[in-house]
Amino acid sequence: MLVLAVALSGCSLSQRIKKATDKMEERYAKITTWDKLPVRTISWNQAIAMMRTGNTSLMTARNSIKTADRETLRVYTDLVPTVSYYAYMSKSLNDLSKQWNGNDLNNNFNVNFFLPTLTQLPYRVYANKVRAFAAVKALEGAEREAVSKLYQAVRKREIALKMQALDAEQPPDTAAAQPTTSAEREKQDLDYYQAVAELLGNADARWNILPETMPRIQWKDYRNRLDRLDPLVLCNFVMQLEQARMEQYSVALQYLPTINLSLYSPSLFSSSGGTYTGTFLNGDDTHLNMSVSYQFDTRLTNWTRYRDSKERYELAKKKVEGAMRDHKSKIEALRRSVDEYENWKGYMAKRVEFIRKSPVEDAASFLERSRTMVEMKREMLKQEQESVETESALILEYGMPGLTPMKFD
Repeated sequence: MLVLAVALSGCSLSQRIKKATDKMEERYAKITTWDKLPVRTISWNQAIAMMRTGNTSLMTARNSIKTADRETLRVYTDLVPTVSYYAYMSKSLNDLSKQWNGNDLNNNFNVNFFLPTLTQLPYRVYANKVRAFAAVKALEGAEREAVSKLYQAVRKREIALKMQALDAEQPPDTAAAQPTTSAEREKQDLDYYQAVAELLGNADARWNILPETMPRIQWKDYRNRLDRLDPLVLCNFVMQLEQARMEQYSVALQYLPTINLSLYSPSLFSSSGGTYTGTFLNGDDTHLNMSVSYQFDTRLTNWTRYRDSKERYELAKKKVEGAMRDHKSKIEALRRSVDEYENWKGYMAKRVEFIRKSPVEDAASFLERSRTMVEMKREMLKQEQESVETESALILEYGMPGLTPMKFD
């Protein structure tokens, strides 16, 4: 510690800032722009594995779980006694040149027991378990959100490529055609690569995820699930109420007496002036003390806090009920939107097939049929692109079919 203090004092602030600035400038110089990064193609499963390792939101959620687990463990480690060592030297200035001996050094070992208030111990255990459980559920929610965004990025990219391919089918003399320009394609590519790199937590390449390796969202897989809340969503509502209830419970604990336990003994081992003393926790020099205290709420401070917390709990129940009602309304709107889209898509597919099989009499009729089919396909792709938002919402609400939730080690 002394060496560190001397080193820090010998280095000025300007010197440290200069070194940090040089390192940051060196790192900036090594950063490769998107247009110079290689394009690497990966499957959906490879992307998910990469995302689970590098996504910053998932890393933050995992760190929260570790922190909550440590706090839960602290409830029990606080019961472990601490051992401390203390030593000091005492020698007159006239005797500094003389040989040192045991009489000049004093040292001792101490064992300290810190026993928490017994009435608060159950609450601490439960509160920390709740926080740990909430952190695990937050990780599940963060992963589901990341998967939903990744699915949305890949699907929109797939539809954009289909739209570009459709532009090539457009008859050249069609004035209504509005093909995607090269500038628009470059922007679409850049937005896609940036979004995927951020979700994967890896900017070493321009990642191209194969759409054909990705599971497809089937409306029939979700239709029967919309009548009930997903377990993760339901848990979020429950935790909101539990947080308000715990606040009420913590105030109620103030009405319980305070019970303290302490274990006292002299030094486990001490040496002073060549004389050795100490204790080994025998019954003569070790004392167990217990105290009980109770403070009457004569100013009604605790009563006021309890009443306020109770009112907040009742308000929280109303807010959660209102949030669930709004949630259910959105799910119903989602159901209607998907049903309408599915019916429209079925009609358009049949219409395109009917036109495709319709006979043509001359070249003009053939071109007209080609233009009509391209425009109908273009409209279907536009509607499909809008439906990706709905598909992403289904994943966010109920998860990705066939995807096992990430386990925390």
